[in-house]
Amino acid sequence: MLPAWADAARDFSWAAHLRALGWSPDGAVALAETIVGRHAAGGGARPALRWLPRDGGERTVTYGELADAAGRFARFLVGRGVRPGDRVAGFMPRVPEALVAMVGTWTAGAVYVPIFTGFGPDAVGFRVRHSGATVLCTHAEHRARVPDLPGVTIVVAGAAAAGAAPGTPTAAARDVDFAAALAGGPPLAPVPRRRDEPAVLLYTSGSTGPPKGVQIASNFLLAVQPWLVYGLDLQADDIFWPTGDPGWGYGLVCYMAALARGVPVVCQEAQPTAETALARLGALGVTNLATTPTLLRAIMARGEEAVRAPGVRLRRLSSCGEPLNAEVVGFFRRCWSVTPLDHYGSSEFGLPIGNASALAMEVRPGSMGLPFPGCTMAVVDEGGREVPAGVVGQIAMRPSEAGYYSLGYWADDARAREQWRGGWMTIGDLARRDADGYFWFEGRADDVIKSAGYRIGPFEVESAILQHPAVAEAAVVGTPDALRGQSVTAYVVVRPGVTASPGLSDEIVDLVRTRVGRHQAPREVVLVDALPKTESGKIQRFLLRQR
Repeated sequence: MLPAWADAARDFSWAAHLRALGWSPDGAVALAETIVGRHAAGGGARPALRWLPRDGGERTVTYGELADAAGRFARFLVGRGVRPGDRVAGFMPRVPEALVAMVGTWTAGAVYVPIFTGFGPDAVGFRVRHSGATVLCTHAEHRARVPDLPGVTIVVAGAAAAGAAPGTPTAAARDVDFAAALAGGPPLAPVPRRRDEPAVLLYTSGSTGPPKGVQIASNFLLAVQPWLVYGLDLQADDIFWPTGDPGWGYGLVCYMAALARGVPVVCQEAQPTAETALARLGALGVTNLATTPTLLRAIMARGEEAVRAPGVRLRRLSSCGEPLNAEVVGFFRRCWSVTPLDHYGSSEFGLPIGNASALAMEVRPGSMGLPFPGCTMAVVDEGGREVPAGVVGQIAMRPSEAGYYSLGYWADDARAREQWRGGWMTIGDLARRDADGYFWFEGRADDVIKSAGYRIGPFEVESAILQHPAVAEAAVVGTPDALRGQSVTAYVVVRPGVTASPGLSDEIVDLVRTRVGRHQAPREVVLVDALPKTESGKIQRFLLRQR
């Protein structure tokens, strides 16, 4: 029988989870050792990654191989002048080299800056420059979208850098072949870091300015243990497939938390579709799936008969990114005899709220669930006061002294201070709680768009649209979308004297796709005479959303 939520909360101990990670309360930690090193003992033949490349087949990467390659990459970084606390960026697809770069960065004691491969050159350039990264790891298929970055060493996987000697950059492009970078010497021993020092600098979109760099603590593996244990119920014999991209926070945490627990990860290089997901789930015998509502809705669209066919044997099914409605929950209960569980997370909070697999609880479709044991969450007003049941307010966290996740925003103390209200940390997500304490998501206090699990800031999209010579003003909002949750709609004012061409909308969409990313491109462009504004000139996006 599963334990009750109240009993788990009462008996919860951060100290027990510290011991499970091999950490001490006051000691420094070596993330690379926790994630791969300790599982590579005895020859390191234990599988860590089941990689499914685009061209078919499957390749297994062992813990020993991953630990060795990460140590070698760390030696390369140190040879390039990277020191503990320095930033190393990764613009990498779902390939083994992405994990090598990530764990290798932590082996060197540096901070990893994940950049989603859907981004265009403007978005990539901003994140590299703002973070101060001195090394960028990328892949040959994405190299063309890396802008000119003076002083930054570019390491390219997937194809040898033309003309490069082993471990050295070319004179023209400064590119280093990833394989050559690993050949420069024996593995470096992991460099310990304090738990309150950053390990990841993850950029999250904002509505009124450029993306914010969230400093995620080296303590993040401890912070997500309640979600891992109670939410995912991840077991040693699970066949675990997290479909998210490690370039986003959810994918990164899924991969690293599972590997640290000794559970191998299924990694499909291509973005999963409904068709490939159904085929892989059956063929691989996946027992634990962590995915997004967008993929679940795409699978639903194929109909119950097709979805029942592959012989799926899932034990656990969880989702993150946006609320799951009753239709989704009911569909998969009927087809797979498993209940999809909604989990709530953010770049600043980690994963503190959810519906638990490993605890006895009622799943209320559409609800985010309850705070996991060890996590103190509330709904508060602008003054930081908890609001009564049924009243909408800001989702708030009181970080634990042991289980903290983020450390504020990089190079932006003012924005970090704005998060705090009466001792509670807030990030602009709105919710209400029912009489039993369940959280129900209500939207954003600002204008960030949540589409297909991605957080899209209007600022970046609008900035790209304004590069079109015909555009005078632009405002971007989220529009309800049955598949994605929200889709991007752009309202555009053309310049005086300019006649909008029939192809202007397509040109704007292509521009956004090229400059900042396909996932941020508008699905609709609406030409208007003027944008609604306040007397001070600020665009009132909420009026556009009401259209």
